[in-house]
Amino acid sequence: MSRFVIRFDDVCPGMAWARFQPFLDFFDRHPGVKPLLGVVPDNRDAKLDVAPPRTDFWDLARQWHARGWTLAQHGTTHEYSQPGGGLLGVGTKSEFTGLPLQAQKERLARGKAILEREGVWQPCFMAPSHSFDDNTLRALRELGFEAVTDGYGMYPYDIEGITLVPQLFSTPMHLGFGVYTLCLHVNSMSDDRIAKTLSFMTQHTDRLIGFNEARRARAPRLLSSAARAVSSSALRALRNARRGS
Repeated sequence: MSRFVIRFDDVCPGMAWARFQPFLDFFDRHPGVKPLLGVVPDNRDAKLDVAPPRTDFWDLARQWHARGWTLAQHGTTHEYSQPGGGLLGVGTKSEFTGLPLQAQKERLARGKAILEREGVWQPCFMAPSHSFDDNTLRALRELGFEAVTDGYGMYPYDIEGITLVPQLFSTPMHLGFGVYTLCLHVNSMSDDRIAKTLSFMTQHTDRLIGFNEARRARAPRLLSSAARAVSSSALRALRNARRGS
C-alpha cells in the first residue's frame, strides 16, 4: 500500500500565508498528520517574498516543532549561484552543487546555526531546486544531518551515510506501493490545485505519514535499485521534454 509524506517547500516569513492557511486548518483538524516543512533559515530570494512577512514566523516555527512536525533546513539563503543538476540531474540551478566541500559546509553551517538559535533545528535537509552533490551530502553528514528529502525510487536509501527519502511527484501519483513525498509550493498553487490536494489528503488521511516514519521504511535491495533506475530515467525524460516545449 502506498503511503504519503506531505512536503511544503519555501517556508519563510514572506510566503503566501493565505494559500498556506487551508493546509494549516487541515492539520489542526487532523493532529495525527505530521507534515514536512522546508524552512529557509535566512531567505534572500526575492521570488519567495509574495506576502507581507510574518513578524511571528519563528514563534510559529517553534509551535510546529512542538507539534512533532518535521522542519527541514531548506538551503541557507535560497540564492542560486551555481549551475544545477547535481546527483539527481533535475534542476538547472543550485545553491550548493559544484562548490568545494568546505564552502558547502560553511554555508550549510550558517543556516543550521540560525535554526538552532531559534530552537527548531532537526537533522533533515531539503535542497533548493532539488540540487545537491556528493560534497553536499558529505558536508551534511559532518554537520550532523541524517536525512534528505529527495531522491528516486519508491523507498528510502542511503548515500554517503545520509538517508534519501524519494520525492518524485507534485501530484498524488503512485504505483500502489512504496513511500511518496507530495511536493507542494503554496506560493504558486491555484485555488483548484489546493482544493484537489486537500480532497486527496482528506480521503487518504490514514495513509499520510510523517517524514521520520517515512525515512525508516526500506524495500528489498533489488526492488529498490530497479525502482530508482526506472523512475530516474522516466522523470529526467519528462523534465527534459518540458524544458524543450
